Amino acid sequence: MKEYFKRNSPIFYIGILTAVLFLAIIFAGQGTPNVKPTLEKVSDEELYTNLNPIIGEKTARVTIVEFSDYNCPACVAVNPIIKATIQNNPGKIRLIVRHLPLDISGHETSKEAAIAATAAIKFNKFESFHNELYNINKKDRETFISMAEKFGINKDEYIAQLDSEEVKKIVENDKSTAEKLNLRGTPSLFINGKPFDNSQDLNTTILAEMNKIYPQN
Repeated sequence: MKEYFKRNSPIFYIGILTAVLFLAIIFAGQGTPNVKPTLEKVSDEELYTNLNPIIGEKTARVTIVEFSDYNCPACVAVNPIIKATIQNNPGKIRLIVRHLPLDISGHETSKEAAIAATAAIKFNKFESFHNELYNINKKDRETFISMAEKFGINKDEYIAQLDSEEVKKIVENDKSTAEKLNLRGTPSLFINGKPFDNSQDLNTTILAEMNKIYPQN
């Protein structure tokens, strides 16, 4: 018997190692629940702060909160819809932008673009940056600075904002909020706190909410 175990010891060691790994996988799976994005209405306090930029009338009673990525094709497609809906219903709808730069291939410049747009808030040019960043492919420091000059921002003042820890912290806070809400993709939209169902028509959903808040005569 002793000789038998000696000859087959490699097999036993492999078996034990396999069992340990199998148990480790089971426990790891138990410690990592299958988290899904929130489906419940979210409070204003959970969704945004007074540091987040607003597009549209600040006192509008229909609020769209968008977690976006400037390299996201779906965000590019959604932007003109939201933009037109705000313009066609002045004073009633506003957009609050939060950033969720994705850590995936093709999105390597997303965080830098988010910082570049956030740096323009101080100069009241966030909306210009926001729309422009969806329409350009090259997103680097030189391009951001050129955009700032194009929109009439002093170059040195913009660079100071671009490099400030305060601006970077806003973007980091956006991402932290997205993680707390279990958001995994972009655009992630909330209309008056209610998560938008991507299977529905966005414009119709926004207008339906607006008509509830502002009943037509």
